[in-house]
Amino acid sequence: MITNPYKVLEVSTNASNEEIKKAYRELSRKYHPDSYVNNPLSGLAEEKFKEVQEAYSQIMQERENGYSGVNNASDESDEMRMVFNYINSGNYVEALKTLARIPLRSGRWYYYSAVANAGVGNNVMAFDHARQAVNMEPNNQEYKDFLNHLQSQGQRYQDNRYGGYGSYGGGNAGGYGRGGLGTGNLCCDLWCADSCCECMGGDIIPCI
Repeated sequence: MITNPYKVLEVSTNASNEEIKKAYRELSRKYHPDSYVNNPLSGLAEEKFKEVQEAYSQIMQERENGYSGVNNASDESDEMRMVFNYINSGNYVEALKTLARIPLRSGRWYYYSAVANAGVGNNVMAFDHARQAVNMEPNNQEYKDFLNHLQSQGQRYQDNRYGGYGSYGGGNAGGYGRGGLGTGNLCCDLWCADSCCECMGGDIIPCI
C-alpha cells in the first residue's frame, strides 16, 4: 500500500474525483511504457507507471467510488489493475490494448473485455465476452447483471427498429418481430442489422 497516494498523483487530499481522474490520465500518458520504447529510462518510467495505477486504485477504493458494475481489483495482477483503472477513467481503448497483452483469459478478463468493448461501441463482442464470463463463472452475480444489461439494451434496440414488436400480435417469446423478422438471437440480429445498415451506407457496429 502506498503511504501517500495523493502525492503520487500530485493532487491534494481535497481534490474532487474528476480532478483525480484527470491527474491519473495525464500521468498515465506521461509514463506509459509505449512512450519509452528503446529509452534508457524505460525501467524507471514503467515503475512510475505502475505506482500511478496503484495510487489511483487506492484512492478510488478508499472513496468507494468505482466504475458501475466493476468492483475493486486489489487482489488482481498489475496488468488487470491497469485495465480496471482504464475502465474507471473511461479509457476503454487503452483497457482493450492492455487486455490484449494478457495471455491468461479468466472470467474476469472476459468481463473487463465486455465492459470495455461496450464502452467503445463493439456491442456484439461485448455480448459475446459477457456471456463467456458468465459461462466460466456462472455464480458471479456481477457478470450476470452486466450480461442482462446488454441483453436489455439489445432488446430495446430491436423494439425501436421493428416498431415495438414485443406487443405485436400479443407478443412473441421466441423473439420474432413484425412479419417474423427477428431471429431470437441477439448477436445474429445485431449482425443482420449492421449488414443491412452497411448496404445503405451506415455502420452500426464498427467491429464487423
